[in-house]
Amino acid sequence: MEIISFIVDEEPNACWDWDLSEKNIEFLDGIDAEYFRYVAEVHADHLEADDSHRSALALRITYSQALEVLFALLSSLVQAPNCVVGWMLSYKNYQLKNVVRKINNHEQVYTRLNEQNISWDLLSKYVHSYLGYDQEKTQWIREGFGKLWRRFANDFLDEKFTQEYNGAKHGLRTRPGGFTLAIGLEETPGIPAPPDKMHNLGGSKFGTSYFSREKILENNRINFTPRRQSRNWDPYNFVNGLGFLSMSINNIIAFLRILNKVDSKQCKFLTPKENGFFDAPWERSVGVINFNFDKIIRTENVRPVTKEEIFASYCEQNKEES
Repeated sequence: MEIISFIVDEEPNACWDWDLSEKNIEFLDGIDAEYFRYVAEVHADHLEADDSHRSALALRITYSQALEVLFALLSSLVQAPNCVVGWMLSYKNYQLKNVVRKINNHEQVYTRLNEQNISWDLLSKYVHSYLGYDQEKTQWIREGFGKLWRRFANDFLDEKFTQEYNGAKHGLRTRPGGFTLAIGLEETPGIPAPPDKMHNLGGSKFGTSYFSREKILENNRINFTPRRQSRNWDPYNFVNGLGFLSMSINNIIAFLRILNKVDSKQCKFLTPKENGFFDAPWERSVGVINFNFDKIIRTENVRPVTKEEIFASYCEQNKEES
């Protein structure tokens, strides 16, 4: 009987099995790192077609999904490198974000690695320690992936980025299409400035509009309002990002397999041809990324409803119907 104890963020766990080491390798071998690259290539061919917005949204959803896989694997490397299957089966989204946030902010995190200060650069050095290239090439690859993961982490931790993803993933609550924002001085009060006097702040054909749940009162989750939100992005950035996410996930899995006693000759590492390619997921700018414009609801505009009143309203309705 095997047992491996580990921590998920700050929560202790103990995983037991007769064949735990074997199941750990089986789990790692089952992750298809190429899936995300495949999705990117399939939908990239449709971004100029009539169904371009559908393909763009598919890329957006897949990008966030790939970010979660990347950081779940990196976090398991930090906290449970010899029990990835256990860590991945145990984490909750808020715990994963806590670990990523701590690493991003250079805060202390529980780790099985023999290191005091965990960073993306350090993790990239670990992961890319079996490349077999000359020192100069190995150095820019390690630094490039470290910088890449730091920028991916910023996307992963962005609250509005997460809101948009959840809206698309759960109930398809997003409306496709971006927006353009322009400002201009009214020469006559109340009459908009003519188009040739407007200053364009940026925009995109692609993006989404959605509603976010916004609280009206502090420390009160019952009373809320749906607030309009809009986001711009360029799907070609997601195409490039998914290529690097596939590459990163492949390399992390390869390193974890080696740590778990798989022959390094059976593990393949993937790297870009040039150092400059690491910026590709962010090279196409859309100018304004976030925008929300809605009526403001103040505390004096509402009389907060209690949970007891809401439950009672259902009881009253049932009595009337009977």
